[in-house]
Amino acid sequence: MNKNTKIKERIRKTVSYVVLILVSIVFTASISPVSAYSCDPGDTECEEAKANMEAKRNEANLFSQKASSVSEIIEQLDEDIANLETSIAKNEKKIKQLNVKIKETEEKLEETKEALAEILVNMHFSDDSEPIRVLAGSKSISDYAEKAAREEVAKQEIAMMSEKVKKMKEDLDNQKAEVEEALRINENEKLAAGAKKESQKALKATYEKNADDAAAIASYWESEVRRMTWKPSAGGTGIRSDDARNTYPFGGNCGPGYVYEGDNIQYPYGGLICQCTDYVSWKAYEKFEIWNTWGGDAWQYIYASGYHVPKNGKTTYVDSTPAPNTIAIWPMTCDAFGCNYGHVQWVESVNPDGTINVTEYNVDWPGGGCYEKDFCARDYHPSAGASFLHFE
Repeated sequence: MNKNTKIKERIRKTVSYVVLILVSIVFTASISPVSAYSCDPGDTECEEAKANMEAKRNEANLFSQKASSVSEIIEQLDEDIANLETSIAKNEKKIKQLNVKIKETEEKLEETKEALAEILVNMHFSDDSEPIRVLAGSKSISDYAEKAAREEVAKQEIAMMSEKVKKMKEDLDNQKAEVEEALRINENEKLAAGAKKESQKALKATYEKNADDAAAIASYWESEVRRMTWKPSAGGTGIRSDDARNTYPFGGNCGPGYVYEGDNIQYPYGGLICQCTDYVSWKAYEKFEIWNTWGGDAWQYIYASGYHVPKNGKTTYVDSTPAPNTIAIWPMTCDAFGCNYGHVQWVESVNPDGTINVTEYNVDWPGGGCYEKDFCARDYHPSAGASFLHFE
């Protein structure tokens, strides 16, 4: 088996191995549990969201594994292309060397032919070459025979040398033809390997995009599952405590069935009525007599620092430490379906275990008694990513 055949066989085995890996991945992904979320008994909506999340996670994992496998094929192709380039360079060098030898051999052949021609001319046209002259100049018949034999031997030697040189040139020509054929094969295999590499790179990019898309959708479903399966912390003080009463002046106009959004725009405190921003801006006015002059969507509250607080003469600032009577700020998040506006909550109190009791508006969490455009009070442990706007 020559080198090029070995390369082809290695590529074939690599592809077969990858196929087996992918089959194994599909089987494993179909049976592996990936979620620790627990839906309430009979909550079919939650179970469906959970199944969607798991399916998209598995899909994202499968495409990531496929992309990884294609990367291995690309690496092998890079190695094969490098080997072919080395072989091509060697063959090109060998052809140059053979061309030099062929030229030298052709020159030597010409020199040999010229030497033979000179002997023949001397024998037939030189006076000394005529038999009568040779005989006359010989001391004896044996001397004459010796001279004639020497000329014949010289002629034969030149003729044999000519044949030998001619044979050398033929051998060199054959070697050159073989090397040129090997070079042609190397070039073709390099082109084929390069084309396959480009197709594999395109395939890898497709797999990576599919993995990203599936992961984004999985992230969306995970947020839905998290929302549906959220439970108050065991160490919290519970929801709807005395500190969590709804003081929002427009509370009676909010909740399911009310339409205070969209074209029904009012900006009494810092946003649309029944939205999270207007509620927390009301709480800031209620507690500290500060009007929201920074405006903006929920995620933009992170920039609401440096404002004068009339009630205590202090200045607002933002950090990552929760405290009572602060605004919890959640940044904008994006997924395959687009981006949201972020979310803000009023922090009523902080519990010893690190959970926070919050009140808010416009949260879609029916399982916890929270609805769009309606008031909600709950406690939870803030994860990394939340910021807090302080007024004192």
